[in-house]
Amino acid sequence: MDALDQGSGNYTDEDITGRVPAGRFAYPEDIAQLVCFLADNKRSGFVNGQAIAVDGGWTADASWDSLRGKHRPQRS
Repeated sequence: MDALDQGSGNYTDEDITGRVPAGRFAYPEDIAQLVCFLADNKRSGFVNGQAIAVDGGWTADASWDSLRGKHRPQRS
């Protein structure tokens, strides 16, 4: 998803995994686990109207903003 941005040399895979609290990229199974949970009414029947991030803690840590922000031109 970010091949173009990474291609610019602003950051690497290691920059990303080093900032993700889980310390790795997601596997398809990580997403599948959430889908299975949500599809099981006994387990998720009381979950409504939520955006659930399956990102290893990336958004909770605000890493995306800090990683991209360090390469943005500073305003004067």
